[in-house]
Amino acid sequence: MLAGAGHGAPAGRPAGPIWHAEVHEEGLLIDARVPLELPTPLHDALLRGVALTFVWQAELRRPRWYWTDQVLLSARRTVRLTHQPLTQRWRLSVADGVGGDEHGAALQRVLDTLEEALALVRSSQRWRIPLAQPLRGDEQLLLAFQLDTGRLPRPLQWLPGLEGGSTLAWRAVLPASALRDGEPLPEGRP
Repeated sequence: MLAGAGHGAPAGRPAGPIWHAEVHEEGLLIDARVPLELPTPLHDALLRGVALTFVWQAELRRPRWYWTDQVLLSARRTVRLTHQPLTQRWRLSVADGVGGDEHGAALQRVLDTLEEALALVRSSQRWRIPLAQPLRGDEQLLLAFQLDTGRLPRPLQWLPGLEGGSTLAWRAVLPASALRDGEPLPEGRP
């Protein structure tokens, strides 16, 4: 098992991100959770019908002594959250893609409250990513979660209200040296 957790947060703020990964016969199995809290401008935009797109990314790299690291796999999970003003419900769409292809399997769900929807946005559970080749042990797993600001309307791309220190992006680099037989690994770097 490959695991990492963010450092403890002060009281009153959510705990840091939690990252877990395991190797199974069918590939990598990733569980992750981030302490996402929406800033007021984004919450207001959601209520007005603007869709928010969040992206989970996983990339497995093998270091090389020349040029750049070799990318063994690259996967992306896109989570789109929208509010339906007429029904006062929240729609959540999840699409998986490997190698930049976002037209893979899709899941759509309608929820009653924003808290239910955000609970699903905050976590990626049992995300399966196929491995093309066995691991040697010197690889690094890069995990990331962020708001895709490129899909926001132009005035919201500047994200007013984020000056207060809230963040909408988390990253971790986890070594794969102990990824055999479910052994725990050291903490990831948030």
